[in-house]
Amino acid sequence: MHRVRRTVPLLLGAAVAAILALAGCAGSAPAAQGEPAGAGSSSESATQPQEDSAADPAPQGLTGQALPADWPAELLLPSGELVLVLEVGGGYQLLIEGVDEAATIALLDEMAAAGLRLTGPAEAGEGAWIAEVTGDAHSASYAYASGGAGEPNVTISAFGL
Repeated sequence: MHRVRRTVPLLLGAAVAAILALAGCAGSAPAAQGEPAGAGSSSESATQPQEDSAADPAPQGLTGQALPADWPAELLLPSGELVLVLEVGGGYQLLIEGVDEAATIALLDEMAAAGLRLTGPAEAGEGAWIAEVTGDAHSASYAYASGGAGEPNVTISAFGL
């Protein structure tokens, strides 16, 4: 019974945060950002999770919550603040705020060049778009919102992990 009381508010709060992010209303303070993901020779280290999570638990340029230890290295992440990590049936939903749209699109292109199948990005209105990348073992959708009342963010839903 105690577990249910703690889990329901957590899940409801996470769901509301995800809905607000998709609506472009999440976040209120600017996130600390590292170097843009496409800048210079550090683009791979700025966007890919590190193998040794004990030494460096998140990619350079990604601040905030800890990235799940089993996050696949081929699913690249933009620089920004990771504000939500939600485990959902065989995968995760991540919300990263303070992202650069052009750098995020460049990551999609980089994943496609590495062999993942890319669908999109497709416009979703009001500066928002969604794209999907699919590999042999897993897939992920990247939903970008320009921010509205908040700041630019991307919600990444990954499955098959």
